[in-house]
Amino acid sequence: MTVKSKHTDTAAIREESKATPMAREFRDPTTRVKVSDRDELDVWVMGEGTPIVFVHGAMTRDLLTPLIDELANKGRYQLIHYGRRGHGGRGLPGEATDIPGQARDVVTVLDALRIDRAHVAGHSIGAMITLELAMRVPHRLRSAILLEHGFFAQVRTEASKQVLKEGDVLWPQLIEMYMSGETERAATTVWDVTSGIEGSRELIEPVLPANTLALAARDLNTFLQVELAHLGSWMVDPVTVQEITTPIAWVSWADTAPLFRESGTILREWLPNTDAIEIVRAQSHYFPTLNPTETATALDEWLQTLGSSG
Repeated sequence: MTVKSKHTDTAAIREESKATPMAREFRDPTTRVKVSDRDELDVWVMGEGTPIVFVHGAMTRDLLTPLIDELANKGRYQLIHYGRRGHGGRGLPGEATDIPGQARDVVTVLDALRIDRAHVAGHSIGAMITLELAMRVPHRLRSAILLEHGFFAQVRTEASKQVLKEGDVLWPQLIEMYMSGETERAATTVWDVTSGIEGSRELIEPVLPANTLALAARDLNTFLQVELAHLGSWMVDPVTVQEITTPIAWVSWADTAPLFRESGTILREWLPNTDAIEIVRAQSHYFPTLNPTETATALDEWLQTLGSSG
């Protein structure tokens, strides 16, 4: 998909987002959780308090770590971050699975950590997995936090359909680039396209662990060979969505791309009780990474409104 931003000046975006360039230390996982006979997930756990599980999107496992670190400063959450199947340099998944299957992986992680119920926050593909959880296992969720995703098979406007058409042209080009050995170039192209920021590497790399690009370049193979097909085929039954009782927050940036804006509108049509959180200073679909302080503050304030029910 091509997500365009009106901003391409990385220096200006850094000033507007107040993202702090800092090389983050790569942390060893707290534990590993087996989700199939051939797949084991790296899991990180930090802090004490109400549990929140973070589900990353395509290719970049550690994209949410700036947001996680900001929430850790609040001092009231147990923060769980894991690498989905085929991520973290592990190669292709031993047993590939679709969006519902990846939702089951989250439950397996919760079981392994002996957590009965948790808030779950997902970004992009991770938000699809999070919504799937809210539909399938609501008793395991305190809330579902959707950090922008697309209802790719169900959008209706010409603007959103144009994004998908551009993606149909882009993905074969990326596959050719990747297979020719230009893996890091392919990965940074994905960052540029999905963030809508030309030269986004200049912003993303300094705020993530030092090995992020190398891992993303390896893990892009999982997206191209396994997950890309699942995006287009993921269909949500509106009736099932309307039955969701879990508190839902749709979080987006103020000037988000048409596809994400329409997807948020569709969700609120199906589920009018969805709370909308807008990150004002953000300039990209990567707002959890580039605007972690504002995003963390907004999420913390929303989570506090849930009280004991959350």
